[in-house]
Amino acid sequence: MSNSTSSPNTSTPGFLDDHKGQPSSMRLMSFVALAMSFAFGLIVVLAPGADKDNGLYLAVGFLIAAFAPKALHKFAESKFQ
Repeated sequence: MSNSTSSPNTSTPGFLDDHKGQPSSMRLMSFVALAMSFAFGLIVVLAPGADKDNGLYLAVGFLIAAFAPKALHKFAESKFQ
């Protein structure tokens, strides 16, 4: 039996899709950078011989890489539309 409340032609956007349902490479890049920031943060905290200073710089760099381009993208969309 089919569900009468949803039509087969409409679908909700996925986690890495924009509001129009198109795949978003910006969201993918932000997600990968955030995951790498967490990974480097865990390595810095848990690894006994890890270089803590450089690991911290890498983790913060990946955090900036995760959020700065998306914020700039949102600003540019609102400014020029």
